[in-house]
This record gives sequence, C-alpha cells and structure tokens, in this order.
Amino acid sequence: MLNKAFLVLLAVATAVLGEEIQWYTTRSCSGSSSLDYRNVACNTCNNPDGDWYAVEVTGIGSGQQVTVHNQHGCTSGSVVGQQYGDLCMVAGNTALRSVYVSC
Repeated sequence: MLNKAFLVLLAVATAVLGEEIQWYTTRSCSGSSSLDYRNVACNTCNNPDGDWYAVEVTGIGSGQQVTVHNQHGCTSGSVVGQQYGDLCMVAGNTALRSVYVSC
C-alpha cells in the first residue's frame, strides 16, 4: 500500500513540477536560451527582469493553458498570446515579459 501511495505522489509531483520555461533575447526559440527555469510550478507567473523576444514552454499537458504577456505580473490586460500545451512564442512589436501556465 505504501508503494502505491508513493507512486501516486511521485506522479502528481512530476505533473505539477515538470515545466520548463526558456527565455530568449532573439526572436527565435532555436539555439541556446538566455534564461532557463526548470521544474516550475503551475498556476504561477514566471516574471523575469528585462525584455525578451521569444519564450518556450515545454513539459506540460495538452490541456494546460499558457498565456504570454507584454508586461510584468501576468495581468489580464497584458495578454499577447495564449495556447494549450507546449509552445514557442515570438514577440511582435512589444517585448515579452511574463508567462502564466495553468494546472
């Protein structure tokens, strides 16, 4: 019984903390990222300092919504893109500044 409970807990922890968010200073998600966050918890705003021109989110499920914002703080008025599942989003006229990944 203890082994089953441990495996369930491990599966939940992996699902919640498996996200990776990579920020790029170029308008492309190819090459090396400039900033890399691993094992990011869902339902949090990833809000690095500076202006970014591409962001890549991986390790999430196809039912998890990602919103990308052109202001810090992941406010509803600053959404410049949204998608379900893994993504690479490139900035348009304004820099990208925060990302929110739902659970």
